[in-house]
Amino acid sequence: MENASQKIMIVDDEPDIIEFIQYNLKREGFQVVTATDGLEALNIVEREKPNLIILDIMMPGKDGLFILKHLR
Repeated sequence: MENASQKIMIVDDEPDIIEFIQYNLKREGFQVVTATDGLEALNIVEREKPNLIILDIMMPGKDGLFILKHLR
């Protein structure tokens, strides 16, 4: 399966959204990691090195724009 080597990270503060996206990506064979806030996301990015990040912009605390600026 060609998707099995691809890791996608989902960052969102809404558990239902994470669950929905994660379910569909795993069904397609992707590896999925998740985070529910900005600080957790930054820690996971350093450790997991995802190929793609699906990032919510409006989150409490460190929002998606903060994460994006930090990663650039």
